[in-house]
Amino acid sequence: MKADLYLAKAESSGTDTADARFARGIILYRQGKNAEALTYFDRIIAAAPQNAVAYYHRGVVYDRLKESDKSIASFKQSIRFDPANALAWFDLGVIYYNNGDYNNALTAYKETIKIDNANAKAHANLASTYRQLERYPEANAEYKIAAETIKDDADLYSEWGFCLGKTNEWDKAAARLETARSLSPSAIDDTNAGWAYYNQALIDKQNKKEAEAAKNLASAKASHQRAVQKDPKLDAAYMNLGSTQNSLGEHDDAVVSLNKANSLHSDWPIALNQLGLAYRGTDNLPLALAQFNRVVTLDGNHIMGLFNLGSTQYATGDKKGAKKTQERLKKLNPTMAERLGNVIAGRLIDEGIRRIRNKIRIPGIPF
Repeated sequence: MKADLYLAKAESSGTDTADARFARGIILYRQGKNAEALTYFDRIIAAAPQNAVAYYHRGVVYDRLKESDKSIASFKQSIRFDPANALAWFDLGVIYYNNGDYNNALTAYKETIKIDNANAKAHANLASTYRQLERYPEANAEYKIAAETIKDDADLYSEWGFCLGKTNEWDKAAARLETARSLSPSAIDDTNAGWAYYNQALIDKQNKKEAEAAKNLASAKASHQRAVQKDPKLDAAYMNLGSTQNSLGEHDDAVVSLNKANSLHSDWPIALNQLGLAYRGTDNLPLALAQFNRVVTLDGNHIMGLFNLGSTQYATGDKKGAKKTQERLKKLNPTMAERLGNVIAGRLIDEGIRRIRNKIRIPGIPF
């Protein structure tokens, strides 16, 4: 208020300097009087066309007014006259990112960091930009730098966990997603953490680490159960819970979870595929076939849907149908098609078929 009165006196006395105009523009901006603030910044620029600071603040006002083209133009002018203006580069990056122009956002954030490498927010925003561009290793490196300073941003840890998952670093992903959950204990954060535990368990199984796999599946299940308790309408939580229950062999429970997921998100191939596996685990092959057929109808390129359809067709005695499915699969993924061929030829017993066969009691020779 004192500054406002001082400027009013200065202006009335005829001492309307560039500094006074600038100060008046800032005050008007802070008061939310955007059009009036623009008038003052325009007056400064008219008198001093190379005033980088005035261009910057004019860009800030235009950004508030949602006039991104004018804001970008002003920030560019500011940078033109002051290439080391880290604020202008950073705000330019924000506008480009919000507009979905990730390549230009990338350039802007990189320039920000060249000027101010200690800017943790710029590193975090650069990481998010790499994430949008699916350049996950570079994103992980930038998240790591940002997290050295930013300790309480749940979104940062959530995004970082996602990118670590994309580079198959599931143990690290789980740790980051648990941090996100502790900072923001929402249903989404719970199911994201469970998603990481589940995928780490799959890797543990591949590496014959059964104890570690069981531990991670238990953690995944607990996380997804918390998620559905917090948000009974979160389709992804039910889908992830059902997938985890399938991996634990809890197929009856998986049927319930996955049917709930499909009631919330109809015609969802990934959930339908898991539902087919759940039905197959309960020996309900007709319903399993129905789900797998639905999957490949919705998505003719669904690799696992085709494999599961073919192996279940074989399990029901439809060897001809299984071979037709194998031919479809061969065009998409020769490796999985060869695996299905081994199932059909009896050289490989699919996991679902193994469970079914193990339940058939075959009379033996008494000892």
